Amino acid sequence: MAATGMISNQIHIHPNQRFEPSSEEFQCGYYNNATTPPNAKISHPRLSSKSLLSPISLTNSAKPMQALPLSPPQTPKPPSGTSPKQMTVSAQHLKNHSFHPQFDAKYAIGEELGNGGFGFVVSAIQKQTSREVAVKFIFRDKVPAHAWANDKDLGMIPMEIYVLKNVRHPSIIAFLDAFQDSKFFYLVMELHGTQWSATNPLLVSPEARLSKLAAATEQQQLLSGMVITGPPTPPEEPIFPPLDDGPPRPNLLVRRTSCDLFECIEHHSKFSEKLAKKIFRQIIECVSYLSDIGVCHRDIKDENIVIDNNYVVKLVDFGSAVILPRSNAIKPHYFDKFYGTISFASPEILLCKPYCAEPAEIWSLGILLYTVLTGEVPFNDPNQAISGPYAPPRVHCTPSCLHLIERMLEKNPEKRATIAEVMEHSWFKETE
Repeated sequence: MAATGMISNQIHIHPNQRFEPSSEEFQCGYYNNATTPPNAKISHPRLSSKSLLSPISLTNSAKPMQALPLSPPQTPKPPSGTSPKQMTVSAQHLKNHSFHPQFDAKYAIGEELGNGGFGFVVSAIQKQTSREVAVKFIFRDKVPAHAWANDKDLGMIPMEIYVLKNVRHPSIIAFLDAFQDSKFFYLVMELHGTQWSATNPLLVSPEARLSKLAAATEQQQLLSGMVITGPPTPPEEPIFPPLDDGPPRPNLLVRRTSCDLFECIEHHSKFSEKLAKKIFRQIIECVSYLSDIGVCHRDIKDENIVIDNNYVVKLVDFGSAVILPRSNAIKPHYFDKFYGTISFASPEILLCKPYCAEPAEIWSLGILLYTVLTGEVPFNDPNQAISGPYAPPRVHCTPSCLHLIERMLEKNPEKRATIAEVMEHSWFKETE
């Protein structure tokens, strides 16, 4: 069930309460997206969806900004002799940047976690608690005109920060803090997920780790002539030294392995239907909660979902999110511009027709479920998504699972399943 309230105590949201933008915000076009060129070239969507997010520049408009502190401390520079080509995106942009002094006092920057058209994400350590967090640096001058919201405490801020600050759900990444300076907005969030790398010991079961350790120890004892008296003692957990109060280390030359569902699928190839149901149920409950309060993510895909080795997922990256007006329940609001990922775009979007955000979101969820189940995408190209059938899954799926996929990948948005119908579908009620 969705949690009520919020992380900070600014705005309390009841599960049945919707965000309500001001009439000025709605009339100013804050709910329009940037246009995706109809002839945009894409390759196989499963392999290249990380590069399919295509922002289109909008007319520049003045962005309100709070007064900046004088002479904030300088960020440590990367080691000498490092060329720009060797630097991560975050290292290039932060090597000479002056952090907000309050941020600098609270956090020490770590490794790069990811980057995109509007900014980049790095890890950081909360100095007082030693907790590791994620910090998204959003370029002020790249926030589209439609993607601003007026927060009663922070003023005009990107929609992504506004939404995360005012929602709370176990399957949505948690907002922790926010700062801004002349170049960036800083969005501090919880850090969630497992690095989906074959070398990560967390991806090996405890039984397998102990088995490997026992085999190695037994082999060593046989070679040395020792008598085996029992199973080896597993190694103790490492103890990390406490953080000092010095300046943050320049660790941004390191890019950490991704923790998203895309990499998780690459690691597993595909999931059993039982595990796919566990993962997808969390996402559906999250989207249903957002729908109840009038928020639409608009960029649901495997790369915007982080997942840990217990298969607990959290939705991230609300940069394309919109707040639907309360009247949307009576008279749907149509969008004529799209900002998202082509391989997850619905037929009406690909045809450049005006579209409703919520049915388009259901289509994206259908693509996602198919991909989680099969490790593949249902359509080879946009033309097939517009008019052709989806590829029959090459793995066994129960009839109810196939029926749910068909309901979500219905070409006609008016006949497509609603989020309520997905939530109540018989597939979720079946026992394995």
